[in-house]
Amino acid sequence: MYTAQPLQADAATSQEMTQKKVKIDKKIKKLDNEIKDLKKKLQKKMEDYKVTQKDLKKVNASIVETEKRIENRSEIIDDRLKAYQKNDSTVSPYIEAVLGSDSITDLVSRAMSVKTIIDADQNLLEEQEDDKQKLADQKDDLEKTKAKLQKQFQHMQEEENALETKKAENKVKSLELKKQIASKKEEERIAKELKEKEKEAQKLKDLQNTQFVSDDSNVDNDNNAGNGNNGGSPDDGNQSAPDVSGSQAATAAIAEASKYLGTSYVWGGSNPASGFDCSGLTQWSFKQAGYSLPRTAAQQYLATKKIDRSNAKAGDLVFFSYGSGVAHVGIYLGNNRMLDAQNNGVVVESLDWWNQYLVGFGRVSGVN
Repeated sequence: MYTAQPLQADAATSQEMTQKKVKIDKKIKKLDNEIKDLKKKLQKKMEDYKVTQKDLKKVNASIVETEKRIENRSEIIDDRLKAYQKNDSTVSPYIEAVLGSDSITDLVSRAMSVKTIIDADQNLLEEQEDDKQKLADQKDDLEKTKAKLQKQFQHMQEEENALETKKAENKVKSLELKKQIASKKEEERIAKELKEKEKEAQKLKDLQNTQFVSDDSNVDNDNNAGNGNNGGSPDDGNQSAPDVSGSQAATAAIAEASKYLGTSYVWGGSNPASGFDCSGLTQWSFKQAGYSLPRTAAQQYLATKKIDRSNAKAGDLVFFSYGSGVAHVGIYLGNNRMLDAQNNGVVVESLDWWNQYLVGFGRVSGVN
C-alpha cells in the first residue's frame, strides 16, 4: 500500500509547486489513457477466449459423436463375427454368399457386393479414425490457444494493476501538493502583507521623526509668524456652526467639530477636556461620527484616499505642509472653506492664505 511521503515544499515557491503538480497531473492523465487502452485489449482477449471456449465445446461434442459412430460400427462388425462363430461354420459368411450363387453372373455379382461391403466397412472405420485424430489435433491446438490467452490475460491484468497503483500514487502526490500549494500561497500572502505593513510603518516612522512645524513638533509660535498653525484670519463674523450639505457621516463630523468653534488651540490636545490641536480635532470629530482616524496629520494623510480638489466635498480632509512633510489638517466645508484648529483656536476660515501650503485632499473611507 502506498503511503504519502511529505514533499519538500519549504524551499519552493507556490508557482514552482504548481508547475510540479501540473507535471504530476499530466502523468495521471497519461496513465488513465494507458489503462483505457489496456482495458480495450483485455476486452478483446476476453472475447477471443470466449470464442476459443465455444470452439472447444464444439470440438468436444464432435469427438463424442465420432466416438459413438466408431463404437456403433464396431458393434455391427462384432455382431457379424459373433453370428459367424455361432453357426460353427469354418467358412466365412462372405464366402458362403459367393458359393451360394446360381450362375457365373450371379457369382461375379455376389463377389463384387461382398467386396463392396468389406471395403465400405474398412473405409468407414479408417475415415472415422482419421476424423477422430483430426478432432484430437484440433482440440490440442485449441487447448494451447486457450492456455496462451489465459497467460496473456493474466499478464495484462497484472499490468493494469501496476498502472492503477502508479495512478493512485500520483493522485496522492497531486492532492498533497494541492494542500501544500494552498498553504504556501497563504504564507506568501501573509509575508507580502507583513512586508507592506513594514514599509507603511517605516513611512510613518520617517514622517513622525520629521520635525514638523505643527502639532507634530513643539514650535515657538511667537517666533514663527506665518508658520505652524498660525493660518489666516477666520471668516469675519461667521464663526457659528457652518451650514453645509453632504453625506450623513460628513455632516455629523462637521457638526461635532462645530461645537468647539472658538476653543483655544492646545498643542497635543485630542479631546474637549484638554483642548485640540489640528489633528486632535479631526480625530475626535470623526470618531464621534463613527469613523476612526490615526493621531497625527501625517498619519491621517496616509490613511485617507487622495482626491482631486475639483472632486472635494464637505467632510473631506484638507492637508498642508510647510516644506518638511504633512504638518496641518482641517475639515473641508466646500466653497473654498475649512474648519480647523490653528493658533487662533478652532475656526472656520478661507483656504486663500493656506493655498500656498496645500498638499491635497483626502477622503475618509465610507464618509463620502
